[in-house]
Amino acid sequence: MEPLVIAEAFEELHTSGKVQYFGVSNHNPAQIELLQKYIPHKLVVNQLQFSIAHTPMIDSGIALNMRDDQSVNRDSSILEYCRLHDITMQAWSPYQHGMFEGSFLGDLERFPLLNKTVDSIADKYGVTNTAIATAWITRHPANIQVVLGTTKAQRIKDACMGAEIILTREEWYQIYKAAGNIVP
Repeated sequence: MEPLVIAEAFEELHTSGKVQYFGVSNHNPAQIELLQKYIPHKLVVNQLQFSIAHTPMIDSGIALNMRDDQSVNRDSSILEYCRLHDITMQAWSPYQHGMFEGSFLGDLERFPLLNKTVDSIADKYGVTNTAIATAWITRHPANIQVVLGTTKAQRIKDACMGAEIILTREEWYQIYKAAGNIVP
């Protein structure tokens, strides 16, 4: 990243009226600080990969100081940094596991317990598994926004239904555990 070049581009976009607010994607705290040093506009968004089956930005906080791979801090505490600096987090690939592996929803071979749990909670609320996967993300106290990345009308409708559901803490942790994570 060349912060001065980015700062020039941001200023040109802002001055021309094309962009009012700025954000980044997949930046850690030090990268955000470096860029923020050179631009006069506050960075207000950081898009990060996050789903029930891809949770590294919350794992280390939940399993802090445990002797487990889950407790390793791989992201420089980006979740806490964004919350402390009023930077909205947006979850991209909200139904994926890994970078290119596909959706965990309906993948009964790799995620049988997770799908069973999500489907059970979906039945309770009378919605789809997509709605529950969305509700799981939006239930987090960081007020994470969901970036769908779809053109399928039904997926958009299902996700919107999920945004209306407020899972209980017990349901949220039940889903988190069903994804194979440890809750102390």
